[in-house]
Amino acid sequence: MPSPRRSNRHHERYRHFSNITRASERYWPRRRQNDSMSSSPIREILRAVAEDTCGILPKLLKALQTERDARKSIKFSTTNLPFLEPLPIPLHPRPATIKVINEDTLNAAIWLLASGKPGHSGDSRPAVLNFANSRKPGGGWMNGAMAQEETICYRSSLALSLHPRLYPLNKYEGLYSPYVLVMREDMASGHHRIDVEPEKLPVVSVLTVPALRNPKIRRFELRASYSVAGEPPTANMRLKDKEVFYYDEDRDITKGKMRLALRMAAQHGHCKLVLGALGCGVFGNPPEDIAHCWLSVLRENEFSGNRWSEVCFAIYDPKDEGNYEIFNGILSGQEV
Repeated sequence: MPSPRRSNRHHERYRHFSNITRASERYWPRRRQNDSMSSSPIREILRAVAEDTCGILPKLLKALQTERDARKSIKFSTTNLPFLEPLPIPLHPRPATIKVINEDTLNAAIWLLASGKPGHSGDSRPAVLNFANSRKPGGGWMNGAMAQEETICYRSSLALSLHPRLYPLNKYEGLYSPYVLVMREDMASGHHRIDVEPEKLPVVSVLTVPALRNPKIRRFELRASYSVAGEPPTANMRLKDKEVFYYDEDRDITKGKMRLALRMAAQHGHCKLVLGALGCGVFGNPPEDIAHCWLSVLRENEFSGNRWSEVCFAIYDPKDEGNYEIFNGILSGQEV
């Protein structure tokens, strides 16, 4: 795996899928790190990326003879995908150790693919969590939106499997897309096409689960019992805000969504997971509470038996807004 912080774009494990020779198309103008672009030009560029993705995918999939695979998705709910029976014999020799990285979701999945630990049972494709829009397939990806679901759609065939007839998704439902072809690099790299032969492009599976939309939050301040130096806290010591779900029911619903995602992965033989900060962006879910929910659910009895070989949380936080720090502090190094 890459280091937890944003890593070198040409990490050795990434080179297997991404040649140093880039495809000629570049959608993002070269600019200095501190340069900024208004939201309108960015949206226009992303619309162009979306249109190009729609144009080139049919040719790629035809060449691979995987058009049917790319359009396949299955709708599940907590009612038709029930509790998993605990494994009588551990699936892997030891529990998975959670890794938390400040990285794009699909980049994390590509690194897991490239890690290629031989001998593990189950599907070698990572199962990637998509923080879905419950009402609109792919969210606003055709209109230049930039949430996590849209970033997956710009880079892959995911949108082909998100059929309008399967929507809306209620709070107990999710979709499983077994075959999602990744054919672009990330936004930070200019959304280049990955310059390898079609059969060498990475393929992942996607777990599409919508988070609660703008749940009511309880916010309160915490003051550390002691300072770093061991001195009692002072009146001017910086206070820290803590946010949790206001209603226990919302926490329970969120845990149900997490169980659904894990059950979909387990039922289809996946051992490698790329999870994340479910709903902690524009949907306003509390990051610390979400991180604790994940740890609690991953350790529930139905997911015991060393089901997972790799569990990675991709918490992309390029502006250091706090999500990566929260998830890293709660989850990194935990065994599940």
